[in-house]
Amino acid sequence: MHDTSDYYVGIDVGTGSARAALLTHNGEVIASATHATQTWRSPKDSAIFEQSTSDIWEQICSCVREVLDKSNVGPKQVMGIGFDATCSLAVTDLQGQPISVSVEEQLGDPGHRNIVLWADHRAEEEANVINKTGSEVLDFVGGTMSLEMEIPKILWLKKHMPPEKFERCQFFDLPDYLTYKATGSAIRSNCSLVCKTSYVPPGATETSKGFDPRFFTQIGLDEFARDATRIGGNGPEREGIVLTAGLPVGRGLSKGAAADLGLLEGTPVGSGVIDAYAGWIGTVAARFRTTQDGELSSHPSIQESTHRLALVAGTSTCHLAQSPEGVFVPGVWGPYKNAVFPGWWMNEGGQSATGQLIDFIITSHPAYNKLQELAKEKDESIYDILAQQLEDLRKAASTNGLNESLTGLTKDLHMYPDFHGKR
Repeated sequence: MHDTSDYYVGIDVGTGSARAALLTHNGEVIASATHATQTWRSPKDSAIFEQSTSDIWEQICSCVREVLDKSNVGPKQVMGIGFDATCSLAVTDLQGQPISVSVEEQLGDPGHRNIVLWADHRAEEEANVINKTGSEVLDFVGGTMSLEMEIPKILWLKKHMPPEKFERCQFFDLPDYLTYKATGSAIRSNCSLVCKTSYVPPGATETSKGFDPRFFTQIGLDEFARDATRIGGNGPEREGIVLTAGLPVGRGLSKGAAADLGLLEGTPVGSGVIDAYAGWIGTVAARFRTTQDGELSSHPSIQESTHRLALVAGTSTCHLAQSPEGVFVPGVWGPYKNAVFPGWWMNEGGQSATGQLIDFIITSHPAYNKLQELAKEKDESIYDILAQQLEDLRKAASTNGLNESLTGLTKDLHMYPDFHGKR
């Protein structure tokens, strides 16, 4: 039994799974659930990574229902829900139905595989075209737009779809798709537009007003120079408005989404953020103990965030920092104004394959089958088994009253860093 009647649901969609956590108002996690999502690869093209919004939404709904069931918390007690997700490109028609991005389906027709995953590298040629423009937009992504961002991918789709099909599509960074699916409102987040969709918010420069029509004309996306609604979501009723993190989206959960999730229609939905930025919020806002038994530090202020660099690890690892003014660093993404908090700027760097490489090392190891058998026998995840193995090794290495650290276990182990992934 918990001393609260108000709870909140947080949804995190990573590269390989969807997760839900049920939390109290002070951040205590009451229950959590994780369900795997599906990724399709192409046998003909190693650059292709595709997913499905239908599959992801189904796993989200299963996770939310599971945490409510585990905790015996009723839908009336849930005061709000928030989403973060990978910066992947989701494509639908103007009514929100999935449109295929896959050449293995009928590209541009209704289809299941309607997400170009962040790690998909099909748009290399389009990124090169964009980076030759010298547009001011590039100043806000470290001088070079990555092929992992949304505009190169949208340009690739335009080149490969029949024109009449492309003009019936709307495009979302995945966090914004999820709030759209949850509420029916296509209003977008600053985080997704600024970080991944070439949006330079008003005030970032003396002339910036959001999307730059000249840039779209230069790269061959003239339709967005005339009207960016299909990528910016700014309908005539709220022209030009995008939301910073956590601001309410629409009128909360729609009737259909509420039924899917097992929650109530109208439950408030917060504007989403990219998954790494959600990790940044949790990291820089964390309290800590100066000694093992010491008291927790005070709650950090937003000003203190400027002195903290967060490394957010998952399939990739993102290095994130916030500052009160824009800091331009060649090769480092950003500065992104209003990416999380209004008036504040973010910069981002990192490696695009870290956790993915750990998975590769584990699954290609000769003992992997044995590890899977042991995990099944103990009804635990393989990572719980490995964590216990590390703890056993740490204890065995602790001698003469000195406790060895996990880091110390590898002090004499050197790995040749011959992996692709520098971002």
